[in-house]
Amino acid sequence: MELEGQVALVTGAAQGIGEAIALALAGAGADVVVNDVNEERAKAAAVRVRDLGRRALPWVADVSRGDAVAAMMTAAVRDFGHLDILVNNAGIGQRSMAEDISEADWRRVIDVNLTGVFLCARAAIQVMKPRRRGHIVNVASIAGKRISIHGAAHYTAAKAGVIALTRHLAYELGPYGIRVNAVCPGETATALIERIGDPAVLESTRRLIPLGRVATPQDQADAVLMLLSDRARYVTGIALDVDGGMLLGWMDNDMYEQHRHGSARVDATG
Repeated sequence: MELEGQVALVTGAAQGIGEAIALALAGAGADVVVNDVNEERAKAAAVRVRDLGRRALPWVADVSRGDAVAAMMTAAVRDFGHLDILVNNAGIGQRSMAEDISEADWRRVIDVNLTGVFLCARAAIQVMKPRRRGHIVNVASIAGKRISIHGAAHYTAAKAGVIALTRHLAYELGPYGIRVNAVCPGETATALIERIGDPAVLESTRRLIPLGRVATPQDQADAVLMLLSDRARYVTGIALDVDGGMLLGWMDNDMYEQHRHGSARVDATG
């Protein structure tokens, strides 16, 4: 198995994309620290990792708190001896127009979605750097590249920051054998998206995906696994779109049909 003998820490790993990533890494041979803020769900996800024959450590920590992150990293090294992989997946979101976002809500989203990525990366670097090896994958979003969520300025700003942080860390850590990349999910069938998304807007968005469907958490997990594999050994500093082609600016089906029939009429008379 490709990740045999490696140790991974996945934040926000108790459900959705994070859980799919944790299970994919375990399936590839890694032992996994399963982080979440929900203890019951973290323990349940850890059981599923163990069912795949790997060791698992469920750990409850708020990634926006440096002391909590440091304690989690200490526990990971204590139990497993080292850390090879960090996947920063933990994130929160809410829909509010900019003028309606409270300062507290702004800070909370930035703290978890951006500061949390930095704090976990900082802790992981301190473990990885002496060994001159390691992989960090940050889960960003296509929202960090193009405005794709109406009414989520704080979420968009945080994810853009994650992409920039990814590139900077890749540049800084490359000489130490540490690769840093990001995945940018498009619309994915998770509880978070269903909770914050307007159904009509989500349905309209689905029609903009060239591959014709929304992503599954497994689609995102497979992209992470690809970046962690030896086949990506010379890849660092990228923000990989995992969006079914959504950022290509595809027109929806109704627009496509209108364009297709219009083109046919032009061709027939031209």
